[in-house]
Amino acid sequence: MIWKRDYYGAAQTKWALVVLGFLFVFSLLLMNYVVAGVFAFLGTIASLQYWYFRQVGKRLVMQNEKNRSRLLVHGPSSWTLEFENPGLPIWNGQLRLHFQNAVNPIYPQSNAHGQLNEILVPFTIGYKEKIVLNIPVQGAKRGISKLKDVELTIPHLFGEGSIVMTYQPIILMDQMVFPNIFPVKELRHPSPLKPGSFEMKHSIFNDVFSPIGTRDYVPSDQFHHIHWKASARLQKLQTKVFTQIANESVMIIVNIAQGYSIISDLEEKIEVIASFIDFYYREGIPYSIVINVRAFGQSPYLFIPTGDGQKQRQKSMELLSILSQNDLTMPFNRMLSHLEIHEEFPMSVIIFTPDEKEAAPYIAKWQQKTKVLVYGDDRKGGEIQWKKDLIPTR
Repeated sequence: MIWKRDYYGAAQTKWALVVLGFLFVFSLLLMNYVVAGVFAFLGTIASLQYWYFRQVGKRLVMQNEKNRSRLLVHGPSSWTLEFENPGLPIWNGQLRLHFQNAVNPIYPQSNAHGQLNEILVPFTIGYKEKIVLNIPVQGAKRGISKLKDVELTIPHLFGEGSIVMTYQPIILMDQMVFPNIFPVKELRHPSPLKPGSFEMKHSIFNDVFSPIGTRDYVPSDQFHHIHWKASARLQKLQTKVFTQIANESVMIIVNIAQGYSIISDLEEKIEVIASFIDFYYREGIPYSIVINVRAFGQSPYLFIPTGDGQKQRQKSMELLSILSQNDLTMPFNRMLSHLEIHEEFPMSVIIFTPDEKEAAPYIAKWQQKTKVLVYGDDRKGGEIQWKKDLIPTR
């Protein structure tokens, strides 16, 4: 059953039909045909109403295709609901929606109940008609908002009473609100010890696909690097000069646990990490993310492997959007131990942790082979110092 139907007032209509039938028969026995005709007319109307009451909405179809909208805080979006009605028309109905308060409705008939928003929408649909309802919403806070309930109330055509139809399947539509993004200070740490794509003056690696000029040939130059056209033009051997490149990749390690609870500055830390991701995306820097939240799969913690581009940014933002104070964490030192054994470290590692002592043994070892930056919870004057260091004054 797609719609659960609850009837309110059907019993009164049924009893009215019984009474009208009795009065109709009694009028016929008294041979008062005018009164009998009136009762027959009223009984016909009541019968049609009762039949409509029992059949309306039974064939109503709501499209329930998986759809996720992504937006920023204060960004616009909408719930899009499509209905098709091959059955009896519905007049003066009212659609009631409930969804989580990560988004707020931009609609006059709306109410908030705890962590749920409620909205009432007029609903009318004819026979064999399709309608699409667009209900505007706005991002309120980082998180995910799922459409929890869709409830349609259809009133009686005459008199009191109504039908309340509740959609039974799980609704596959949701709104994902990404965290705020701020401009961050220039934090680039390329290494000249591995080839990559970052241009660097002091590197032992050349990009053979990006020649930038020529110079006079010396005996130590490779033969296949000679620029023959330039050599013929200048009447002496010329060697190609290439762009010097270096490797630049980052691993972001986040500890969201402090003791037996989640850190108090979770939202601020997520905003900074999201700003880092946006910076790396725009600069084309590969990055990975590690968070000590328990997960199922190859890694016992949340882990996004190294990558770049739009898909990597989307996966990262979605991961940050679903983090909450209710997540089950794992000990930070156990995660670092597993990470050290199973993963290859990039050129730089950025660690966010409120307890630097817990990570100190690993940091000392990692600093011998890569650049490690640690941002702890150093509060000065009531302000989180790492955020002040990373985000420039606006």
